[in-house]
Amino acid sequence: TAPQEAPDPALAAKGEYETVLTQAQLEAWIGKLNDAEAFAFDTETDSFDPLCANLIGISVAVEAGHAAYMPFGHDYPGAPQQLPRDTVLHALRPLFADANKRKLGQHGKYDLHVLRCHGVDVHGYDDDTMLESFVWNAGASRHDMDSLAKRYLGYDTVTYEDVAGKGAKQIPFSHVALDDATRYAAEDADVVLRLHAALRPKLAGEPSLERVYREIEM
Repeated sequence: TAPQEAPDPALAAKGEYETVLTQAQLEAWIGKLNDAEAFAFDTETDSFDPLCANLIGISVAVEAGHAAYMPFGHDYPGAPQQLPRDTVLHALRPLFADANKRKLGQHGKYDLHVLRCHGVDVHGYDDDTMLESFVWNAGASRHDMDSLAKRYLGYDTVTYEDVAGKGAKQIPFSHVALDDATRYAAEDADVVLRLHAALRPKLAGEPSLERVYREIEM
């Protein structure tokens, strides 16, 4: 069993999340991303296979406790109008292409594949919280986001099953109500930033582990 960490209370507070549905909101968040040295991101799709998954939305965060979900593929009856996928990806593409803009993710290999399949090449992918956790505590049995948030932040995440159901009654993410989808998706990007804030100092204090993380895992 992995040792329980002493979480920073500041990293365990509930966040505030925004659903980006208008051009003005999108431009405001593009401005935040441009101003930030780094940002966390996460993709929402309709498949676990990155080579055939359709993008349903993208979440981003530039500071712990605040994040946004940019939906464009929710198609349930009565779903609010969303910005076109091409509009959102066109606005984000230069940011993802900028190697000097640091990106952070959790198990980012999946997200990078999905984005590439949708014409978005990601450069400057600098840190991955799953890999940070693996290098710091390779003996832990689980390195998924929900487990890491509990272990390092003392934070209980909204799970996929919380919003989509489970088993035979599970619905595709495109059918999840936007309020629920935002709470789940934006939290993912937010938690990546929080986990990075908790794990980065640990690795930085252990040069041998930092070398393994940078030169082998990343």
